[in-house]
Amino acid sequence: MKKNFLKFNNSFKNKSFVSINQFSSKREVEIIFKTADKMKNLVKNRAVNGLLKGYCVAELFYQPSTRTFTSFLGAANWLGALAIPIHGMSAYSSAVKGESLADSIRSIYQTSAADLIILRHPDDDSSEIAAKNSYVPVINAGSGKKEHPTQAILDLYTINQKLKKTDNLTVAMVGDLKNGRTIKSLALILSLVDKKNKFIFVSPDTLRAPMSLINKLKSAKVEVYETDDLNEIMPKVDVLYVTRIQKEWFAKEEEYNAVCGSFIIDHKIMRKAKKKMIVMHPLPRVNEISTEVDSDPRAAYFRQMRSGLYTRMALLKLILLGNK
Repeated sequence: MKKNFLKFNNSFKNKSFVSINQFSSKREVEIIFKTADKMKNLVKNRAVNGLLKGYCVAELFYQPSTRTFTSFLGAANWLGALAIPIHGMSAYSSAVKGESLADSIRSIYQTSAADLIILRHPDDDSSEIAAKNSYVPVINAGSGKKEHPTQAILDLYTINQKLKKTDNLTVAMVGDLKNGRTIKSLALILSLVDKKNKFIFVSPDTLRAPMSLINKLKSAKVEVYETDDLNEIMPKVDVLYVTRIQKEWFAKEEEYNAVCGSFIIDHKIMRKAKKKMIVMHPLPRVNEISTEVDSDPRAAYFRQMRSGLYTRMALLKLILLGNK
């Protein structure tokens, strides 16, 4: 088995990417961004690149996905790799017969000769289990309620592209902060790149961010403020990161209905915001951002998706070929 989710220490080659906690410096983020910029130019020039010709990438998805699945698939294809997309694992694989995730990971390697496996799974520790049992690097494409590290990379890249900085920001995270994995990974990487970044967590009381995350941020000397008043905080915000109230994590529909629609971003709310700020969302959205905001120049959530293509191309290249 591979040595799995080690600290990157400025080198990504042959390492699984399981958690934001593998980063130890801002320089490692800058390496990804520099590589992503090259990938952006490649796509803009419509130049299919054979950089990963001869490599095989398997996508193993146990949960539905539009953006993550297609951007990883696109990333592999743009770089010339053989991509094996495996969607609907929960319904159509041997998992329904009781096969363990560890055995599935070993099986996919053997049946496909994959050089890298991309995994999305509903269990919090799925990527750690996969990386421990894999012969090749594993990329976490979303693990339960715990983390979504490649989403955090594309989110940070979007912030850098739109605001031209990743430091000294006030970032408001809105919605389901209890179950949402994207906000956890993004908060961790923002606190890594600059301790002066401030967080405002806006949620219903029942969906507050886990204390484990808040304590980790505070122990890193990062400022955190919690509220359920969106109007109060809007004039202060550089990044408004909106998340969906996730129905799939609620045991009872009445519990979901009690909080669904708690925060709606519309023109009225946006009039309170700075002229230079951005609105982000990992998508899909339900009703938390009105379609009337889509035409606002501060709305970055559709352009945010393209960042996922560039940064995931960068990660495939760095993990399979290194920094050269």
